[in-house]
Amino acid sequence: MKEIQLQKQNNGRFIQDMLVELRILEGITHSNLVKYYGVEFHREELLLFMELCTEGTLESLVQSTEDGLPEVLIRRYTKQLVDAINLLHKNAIVHRDIKSANIFLTAEGHSLKLGDFGSAVKMNAHTTVPGELNGFVGTQAYMAPEVFMNTNSTGHGRAVDIWSLGCVLVEMSSGKRPWAEYDSNYQIMFKVGMGETPSIPESLSDEGQSFGDLCLRHDPTLRASIFELSQHPFLIGSCDEDGLTRCPASASQDYFKLGIVLPPLTDDSVKGAS
Repeated sequence: MKEIQLQKQNNGRFIQDMLVELRILEGITHSNLVKYYGVEFHREELLLFMELCTEGTLESLVQSTEDGLPEVLIRRYTKQLVDAINLLHKNAIVHRDIKSANIFLTAEGHSLKLGDFGSAVKMNAHTTVPGELNGFVGTQAYMAPEVFMNTNSTGHGRAVDIWSLGCVLVEMSSGKRPWAEYDSNYQIMFKVGMGETPSIPESLSDEGQSFGDLCLRHDPTLRASIFELSQHPFLIGSCDEDGLTRCPASASQDYFKLGIVLPPLTDDSVKGAS
């Protein structure tokens, strides 16, 4: 459950946006998406009921490492994230704020779930239309170039989620959020606007670097679709080749064998995305 204090100003617009978010997800269920059960309105607060994810966020897990996650886990988590995005895109839904802080761990860390759909939007077309959406939404470190360089004539589409996916891949493999070397969002926006992309760590396999390159292309029409990424060699067999998912041991034990300690559960991670 997530508790949201209602402000006196703009309550009507806030409530409307919340209802839109819930309608977008109506009927959409997937093992790698946080499930929303409903909402209750009270005089001073709103209670949003959602699936409980008990192992914190992917962000907190990555921050607990020095150099990022082992590739066996990166492949597994990326596969699950791709599956979640694939279902959203099939249903003409664009998340628009994919980042590690909005990705939650559950089942003792064995599974991840994409959540926080406050920026999500339902598209009119069921095929990829790069310029159908408009608006400055998302988090700058994970934001696709076409979002903050948006004009009424260009806009953006499903491809923004692909760029953000590439940024999460960079974060998992490096241990640092994209553009961690810059202090301000303006610096990030300047660098991306000048044609730069987050650096894909050389420690990642050739397959992983190829996957990241297909995500982090400035021209959204040149980025791979989520379906194309689901067929990429980086993900094929990702749940079997490490040998860990075939045994009954929990993912916590997997982390222990790989030298990773799961971060402790916090109140924020129990209540939901922020």
